[in-house]
Amino acid sequence: MAFSATIRNQAYLGQGLRRIMGEWTGSAGDAAGSMVISGYVTEANFQKMDPLDSTNQILARVGKVFANGRTTLTIQNQDNVTDGYFWISTGGQ
Repeated sequence: MAFSATIRNQAYLGQGLRRIMGEWTGSAGDAAGSMVISGYVTEANFQKMDPLDSTNQILARVGKVFANGRTTLTIQNQDNVTDGYFWISTGGQ
């Protein structure tokens, strides 16, 4: 299963700050996933959760490149993830 992410909610925190939250999936060994986010990303957390007890299993490695007012995130598929959650904090939109 290739990387897939679905944004479920955005919270506007004032002064150009916002938090984006959602769910993601991916498979170990697949090509890295990517997302383009408007603004400068200050934090990006992609977690694999255990669906049985809702505990955190891994934090995926995330790279980021900022250019032209957008941040490109690269999410590494380190494990098979069917129940993942993410949140991204941005500023300067």
